[in-house]
Amino acid sequence: MGFDEARYRREVLDAGLPVTEDLRTRYQLPPDADGDAVAEAVAAVRACWRRSRARLRYRPVIEQLEAGYLAHRPLFDAAAAGDPGPLRAALQEHGRRAASQRARLRAALEEAAGGLGLLAESTVAHLAAAHRVPEDEVRAALSAAGLRTAEPDALPRSVPHPAYARCAGHLEVLGLRHLADFLATGTPGGRTGRPVRIFGPPPAGPPAVEAAARRWGRLPHGAAHTAAQAVIAAVRGVLAEQGPEGLARILRHELAAPLRTRHAARAAPATLLAHAVGELGVAEDDARRLVFAVLHEPAGDPVAERLRRLAADGRLAEAVAVADRLPPDALPDDVRALAERLRGRLADARAVLEQARRLPPAEADRAWDLLEQAEAAVRDLPGTDAVRRGLAVQPVPELTAVRDGAGVALRWRPSPSTAGEPEYVLLRAERRAPRDAADGTVLPLPSPRATSYTDGAPPPCVPLYYAVAVRRAAEPASGFSPLAVSGPLVHWPEVTGVRVEPGDGRITVAWTCPDQARSVEVVRVPPDAAVTRVAARRDGFTDGGLANGTAYGYRVGVVYRTDYGTTVRTPGVRLTATPLPPPEPVAALEIRPLDGHPDGRLLARLDPPAGGEVRLYGFADAPPWPAGTRLRTADLPGPPLAVQHASDGLVFAPPDRPTAVLAVTVAGDHAVVGAHDATGGPALGTPTLVRHGGADVVVLFDWPPDGGDEAEVVWRTPGEAAGRRRTVTRAAYRREAGVRLPVADGAGVEVRVRAVARLGGRPVYGRPGTAALPARTEARYRLERHGLPGRRTVTVVFTARAAVRAERLLLVRSHGPFWPLDPADGDVLAEAADVTLGPGKDVRLSARLTRGPGTRLRCFAVGAALVLRDPPQHTLGVTRRERG
Repeated sequence: MGFDEARYRREVLDAGLPVTEDLRTRYQLPPDADGDAVAEAVAAVRACWRRSRARLRYRPVIEQLEAGYLAHRPLFDAAAAGDPGPLRAALQEHGRRAASQRARLRAALEEAAGGLGLLAESTVAHLAAAHRVPEDEVRAALSAAGLRTAEPDALPRSVPHPAYARCAGHLEVLGLRHLADFLATGTPGGRTGRPVRIFGPPPAGPPAVEAAARRWGRLPHGAAHTAAQAVIAAVRGVLAEQGPEGLARILRHELAAPLRTRHAARAAPATLLAHAVGELGVAEDDARRLVFAVLHEPAGDPVAERLRRLAADGRLAEAVAVADRLPPDALPDDVRALAERLRGRLADARAVLEQARRLPPAEADRAWDLLEQAEAAVRDLPGTDAVRRGLAVQPVPELTAVRDGAGVALRWRPSPSTAGEPEYVLLRAERRAPRDAADGTVLPLPSPRATSYTDGAPPPCVPLYYAVAVRRAAEPASGFSPLAVSGPLVHWPEVTGVRVEPGDGRITVAWTCPDQARSVEVVRVPPDAAVTRVAARRDGFTDGGLANGTAYGYRVGVVYRTDYGTTVRTPGVRLTATPLPPPEPVAALEIRPLDGHPDGRLLARLDPPAGGEVRLYGFADAPPWPAGTRLRTADLPGPPLAVQHASDGLVFAPPDRPTAVLAVTVAGDHAVVGAHDATGGPALGTPTLVRHGGADVVVLFDWPPDGGDEAEVVWRTPGEAAGRRRTVTRAAYRREAGVRLPVADGAGVEVRVRAVARLGGRPVYGRPGTAALPARTEARYRLERHGLPGRRTVTVVFTARAAVRAERLLLVRSHGPFWPLDPADGDVLAEAADVTLGPGKDVRLSARLTRGPGTRLRCFAVGAALVLRDPPQHTLGVTRRERG
């Protein structure tokens, strides 16, 4: 079921304010609240709002609808996402509220009637406003309850400050009850969280007003934001002129107004009190004072009150009808003067309506604007809709239709008519031009105001006519403009699904031919530009005897026969193809690291075949095809490796695991498998060599998860002609916490490590990592003491069995009783720099032992190939006598 715009305007827009709270009526929702259907209905309703905003009489209603949409949007979003539960719960809750509202309305009618069976006309209006229902619903409830209406008394109203005169409507747009709600919240429909005090201290001062202004300022721009800013401006004006007490008077007026309405509906004091406390949120003690004040207000003139209310609502025609039904001498002077003013305003609006009616069709836009002015002054002015529906709309000045590939491209210039939200309707008809907007196939425009469209699936081989009509969307019952027509245009389809297969000295092409085609014609344009006719079937052709490596151009056109027996040839589809010889396989392939490349890229060395493109494919195991296997290109396994061409091969990034690299030669749709080689995947990183003492060196390295389950370690000491080799499993590496190599004590060693994997039963080695540990020479020292106690001198003698250079030699005395582990742990008594130790090259350092707390001596040596051995610790102590 589609969107019924006429019903929506009648039930929602024409009903005016307040807007119904029934979501089904408010958004014309489907009965089952299905997600897609809800989304379509809401989109259609919001599009109706957009179109109807051009009507001034609907604008206040649409502003309140748009403000309410901010609160309802989460429900619709959840339903569109597949969760209709929140929306259904809201609909059920509204159903319960509506049933309760009907019961409350019937009880209010009976209470207001007081057992007399009569109600005043003003009371009907007050009841409708108090219960937020249309007056027609109240009148229907009157008939159902067996009641009738009469003219009662009513109470006058006045706003305490003129700056606040229009704020009631703004609060209505925001869904708020009164000023206290506005100052306490910052979102439409918000409520204050504490009881409202109106007879105590003022409700708010400047800080509270500015805090509320900041909260309401965060709303997105729209009707709600505009209404909130208007209220803030009015409140600031009242605050500036009357202070906080002015706001207190406004709040008392706002809270008294609904109670006056219910009191005019003959509500009992208990009902008024319950409404003040439960519905308006007034503190109970203040509510009692407020109800008491309202009950003792003097009643005003009922006719004058009704006329003022109708005038405020813009219903001047109804107000004048009420005044005309009473004898002139029955009205007081002030009411008679009010009625005369209303008759004058109604007469002015009717004059504007007649002026719009008499304007010529060329000035329909101006007539539309005049009708809007008349309705702005008199909301219920009779005859405006009839005149508006009769306003002409000018057609689009120009419509063009041209063939565009497989479709038809259409463009048109906008209509000169701009009033009333003009929208376009695009039609397509076969064999004859459409006569009106209902004659033909309606094409879906991307936007109602679009001025271009591409018909992607036009009927083939028949004369087509396209037409564009214009209507004023703000008045759905208005007529369409005359059609702007383009045509006839015949769509002759070309062949589709063209597939080209180059071969050895030949080219084969296949396609799908349109069913209506008589035949297909193909011409060849070789490089010398001599056109040659090629024999073709309905589904393709094969052109042989061509030179390999030469590009040939073809034009494939379709031949049709018209209804009149004439022949039509399409412009054709153009394509280019190059014959290729069968691909030759790559005879040999070698994978090796690329010298000097920082990220370890690999070089695939090969002899490229005479024809075709060489691609490299990686496999986790041996290739599935032997060399020489011929395949279709579509049968190759996914994308090839990304390569860069070099002078001696193809360069590619190293894979992250052991990989068999296969060379495949591709020519057109054919491929042939060539040689393959393997690479061992990632490197194990630069090894770390650790000498723990003795004859062992421990090798440590990173072993990634994709680095295989074995590693090869090759080491060589200086003087060895060939290195030694060892294969280590991952389990053994973890068990030994590294790889332990037997190396002579102090000897240097060079180590190379690489991962080992097996592909197709053969070992594959990864990129190697190397490290070296230099040889080391041991040096020793001894202490010699000389002199008397208190003047003792210590001499250190450094010796070595082999020549070794020392950057520094140091004699250190500890700061206290602890053994120095580093030169910084004591005072340096003596040192020598850049010296050489060896047989016959002892080095001596002497120092005087002065008074101090240190009781330990120790020497340190700095040098990459030097290890200094300490003498027995008891020879390094400083006695008390030696310290003096």
